[in-house]
Amino acid sequence: MKTIAINSIKGGTGKSTLSVLFINALTGAGYKCLVIDADASNNSLSYYLDNSETVEIAQKKTIFDLFLGLKAQDCITRINEQLDLIRGDVRLNEFRSTDSLKRLKRALGEAAYDYCIIDTSPTYDNIIGNVLTASDILLIPIQQDIFSYQALQYQFQKLADLELDNLDTHIIFNQFEKPLNDNQGTYRNQVTNMFLENETFKSFINGNYLSRSSVYRKYINKRNYKLDAKTETQKSFNEAKELIENILGVSINEAI
Repeated sequence: MKTIAINSIKGGTGKSTLSVLFINALTGAGYKCLVIDADASNNSLSYYLDNSETVEIAQKKTIFDLFLGLKAQDCITRINEQLDLIRGDVRLNEFRSTDSLKRLKRALGEAAYDYCIIDTSPTYDNIIGNVLTASDILLIPIQQDIFSYQALQYQFQKLADLELDNLDTHIIFNQFEKPLNDNQGTYRNQVTNMFLENETFKSFINGNYLSRSSVYRKYINKRNYKLDAKTETQKSFNEAKELIENILGVSINEAI
């Protein structure tokens, strides 16, 4: 099983959008996936839950129970044949200062999936440390602003502390806007160049990006909305397809 963490210390960078894109692409390509909502305050992956089963779902185990030591198979909510979900839980806050960074890795154990995708809160604490320690790939969505730049600097300091030398890290521009001209003095050019020229993380910046577009907002808010080759979504579909293929080597043929 390959585990993908999606984390940014700055809020509003598109972690949940990126999570849903990767989940739908992988399950659509026939891979069996486990998704984990590790955000104690904003359970965005409830996107996949059926509202008609609210009471039944509320009685099932969550990521809180996973951190208590239960194995993944004891905490899942089945979404469909390709997708299992471990729900978020506000009680997860109790583990923010846990002295172990391997609780999650142990709990996942021998989980029988092709991929595990973990959405996270916009912070850094020992919950995030657990997620990163359990992961093979880290996706960091960023935006072209000074706050994302500062958050990324801090995030890389924390990553260095964890000494996860084998963590395959990708910084991804989300809601990317190309500069309107070549004037290097414009704010957007200056900030973009700060990312591209920073010696610490410039080599981790993925060459693929997701442009600013209302298409992604529709995608995250409408369950049956698909990205494919139709005119309205073609550009966004190609961007997401190329990004996923670049990182995972997974072919996306028809739709996400």
